[in-house]
Formats: sequence, C-alpha cells, structure tokens
Amino acid sequence: MNALFDLLLKPFQSLNPLWGLMWISALSGIMMILVFKKTSNQQAISMLRRKMGSRALGMLLFLESPPTVLKLALGLITDNLIYLWHLLKPMLIIAIPFVIIASQLDARYSRKPLNADHPSTVTVCWENSIPDHEFGEPEAGVLTSPIVTIADSLEQSFSFTGSNGVFTYNDMGIKLGSSGSSGSILVRGAEKSGIVQSLLRPWNGAAEDGVLEIHSYLQETHYIIFGGRWGWFTVFLVFSSLWAILGAVVFKVKV
Repeated sequence: MNALFDLLLKPFQSLNPLWGLMWISALSGIMMILVFKKTSNQQAISMLRRKMGSRALGMLLFLESPPTVLKLALGLITDNLIYLWHLLKPMLIIAIPFVIIASQLDARYSRKPLNADHPSTVTVCWENSIPDHEFGEPEAGVLTSPIVTIADSLEQSFSFTGSNGVFTYNDMGIKLGSSGSSGSILVRGAEKSGIVQSLLRPWNGAAEDGVLEIHSYLQETHYIIFGGRWGWFTVFLVFSSLWAILGAVVFKVKV
C-alpha cells in the first residue's frame, strides 16, 4: 500500500504537500461514488426519493386534514428507514478503503517535517525492563535533552531534532520523519508489526527486542485554505465530498 501511494504521489514530490493531498482526495471522491453506484440499488433509491418528495409535498397540500398529514408522515418515516437500509450496504463497503486511505493520509500529511529549529519528543515504553547499558548517539538527528527514565512505568523520554527531515535512533528502534520520495511527510515509528497494523498504521516498523511501543509527539501540520487553518482530515473530507458530488452528477448516481 505504501508503494501504491508513493506512485500516485510521485508527480507531486516537488510541490507543496497540499497538492498531493488534494489529488488523493479527488481520486477518493470519484472512486467512492463509483463504488456506491456499483454496490447500491439505484432503481430502489430513485423510487424512494420520488416517494419521499411526493409525501412531503402532500403534507404541505393537506395541512387542513390532520389524519392525512399523519398518514403521510408515517409513510415518510417508513420510506426514510428503507432508504437508510439501502444506503447501509454501499457505505459499509466504502468504509474499508476509506479507513485505509485515511491511515495513509494521516501518516503522510498530519505532521510537519523534522528540522533543527523545532525539537520534538518521544517516549519509549519497554516491555519487561529498561536496559542498563548506555545508549549511543542517534544515526540521524540530535538529542536536545537528556534521556529521562521513569522506572515505575518502564518509560524513557527525550527531545530531539531531525537531520534532513529524519530522526533515526537504532539503539531504541526509532525512525521518524519524511520518506523523501512522495512529496509528503511519512511519519514512521516502531511498534509491533502485522498485517492489520501495516494497513491501519502504515508508518510502522518492527520494534526492537524489548520495546513495547513508542509514542512520538511531532508538530501538527495545518494547511492555509481560504484564509483558514485546515487539518489534513478537513481538507480530505471537504474535497473528496465535492468530487463525489461532481461524480454523482457526471455518472448519474442516485444517492
């Protein structure tokens, strides 16, 4: 999955990451509306929409007849429940690629690249015991604080800065920063790897022996759009929705 997203984002590697994020949002919106069309009962949805519109109009026309309005209202509620039932299947199917795409975008676009001007922090949680040996220097990046040990919770924390967007500390099994290959920021950590984890947390690497988990606290990225500060999820949600609406019009999808 990482390789696929690297390929899709390759044309944007020299541009502002926002362009790659908007590109993936557009592809996602079009893909999801096509999946919705393929997996939903378009004929039933179209018929239900017409029925609900007719019932709503009828309620306005027969306001002087409460029994008729009540009957139409009950029919409208029933039609809405059936309509939601028809939406359930395609939405459940769409949820699978949505979660995977969101995981990739969170890994790539939620954090600022590491640099020497803004220190970040990391906490290493050991599994059974804290090693008693001295740790060497990072392979990439610089420690900006001593390593603070909390013996009771088997944790060690420290601050650091990156070098060329990356911080690597092999003694603790840490690699954080930009992949440098897709025009986006790929935050990599070190937790227990597996099939599910690799899909939902694409930044994972295999943790060193004895490491339970690693928590990194990197600066969040905000994108300036229309004068506002948008997080990656807001950008994705807004632009994928706009493209989905456009796709629904072009491909004549009933939603």
